[in-house]
Order: sequence, then C-alpha cells, then structure tokens
Amino acid sequence: MSLGNTMKGFIFKKPAQAQVGEENPYLNARRSWNDMMKSVIALGQGGILFGITGALIALAAVGGIIHIGSQSKFVPYIVEVDKLGQAQAYGQATRGSAADQRVVASRVASFIADSRVVTPDVKLQRDAVFRTYAVLAPNDPATQKMNEWLNGSADSSPFARAAKETVSVEIKSVMPQTPETWQVDWVETIRDRQGVKKGEATHRALVTVYQAEATPNTKEEEIWMNPIRLFVRDFSWSKQF
Repeated sequence: MSLGNTMKGFIFKKPAQAQVGEENPYLNARRSWNDMMKSVIALGQGGILFGITGALIALAAVGGIIHIGSQSKFVPYIVEVDKLGQAQAYGQATRGSAADQRVVASRVASFIADSRVVTPDVKLQRDAVFRTYAVLAPNDPATQKMNEWLNGSADSSPFARAAKETVSVEIKSVMPQTPETWQVDWVETIRDRQGVKKGEATHRALVTVYQAEATPNTKEEEIWMNPIRLFVRDFSWSKQF
C-alpha cells in the first residue's frame, strides 16, 4: 500500500458505528419494557394455573368429605339368644327382600276393607281411615281418589253414612293380575242402625301397589302403621251386582 493511499484512508476514515443502544435510547427503553411485560405475563399465567389447581384440589376434598359423611357409620347386627339370654348366633343385617306375595295380598285386602267399612263407632272408623292413609303417598293418584271418596257426598263418606247405616265388608278373593296390580272381589252388607239388613252388593277393584324404602325422614309412627312400606299407587272399583 502506498503512502498516499494510507494518508487518504486516514483522512477519510469512516467513523465506527456506535452501539445501537447508545444512539437509540427509545429502542433500548422499548426492549426493557417488553422484557418487563413478558415477566408480568408469565407471572400472571402461573398465578392463574396455580389458582385453578388449588380450586380443583379443594373441590375434590369437599367431594370426598361429602361422600364419607353420607356413608352410614353404624353397621346393624342381629343376635340370636337362647332362653337364658346367651348369644347363640349373630350376623350382619342385610337389606330385606321384596315382601312375600301372601303378605302383599293381605295388605291389599285390608286396604279395601278399611276404605269401604262403615261403623257407628267413631274410634273404629277413624282407625280404619288412618290405616287406609298409611298406605297412600301424597303424590300418588290413589290419594286424590281416596280423598274424594271419604270426603265426598253423604253416600260415600263413612262418617255421614254411619248416622243412618252400617256396612260390613267380606273379602272373597285377592288375585294378582300383574306383578304390581291385584284384583279384589268382595261383598258389602248394608244394615240400618237397628241392624235390619237393607241390601247386599258385590264389588270388584283393581289395586296397583309398590314398595318403597324408608328414608331418614320416615317417622317411627309411619313404620308401625306400614312396616313393609307397601303403598297403593292407584285403584279403581265398581259395583258388579
């Protein structure tokens, strides 16, 4: 390289490029702001994820507590004893099976007899009415029909009829028509208050029943009145001849 070229390069030498950050403070501030916002966003996302995880854990814990609380803490046992009170056998009590069909037939027959009988004895009549409603649930069609029968006209209300006559009920047959519906045939004998026979009529009914389990809200009196929890869902009856 000649001396002239060397001097030319020295005189016309391009200034060295300064650092971008030194010449552009605005860009440097923008980078700092962007870095700060990235950190804030990352922290916010982490907080949201942590909150969702905590909420899920809390829900799972509450659900577990509710499940444990709903389980029975008592295990019933049946103990068989001899005449001296000594234990002979014991075992854990299990849920009862469906009621025997003969028991169901008996309860259906009692329902018909209690709802149709007319007696001048007010207490006996009231007891019959109580037994009738013991097998009726509030929301079943049978309840509304029975309300209309017992509280209807003077020809159906037993308390009104008892002022002038009595009615005895003789069940003739109780036959299953389906697993839930029974056909009942019976004879009603009507007498005046002096005991003179006024007439006799044969009737037939179709009674639909079902079994329901006891709940924590079931009262002890309800269990005494209806121990097998058999209820009448619907019924219809008519005079045959």
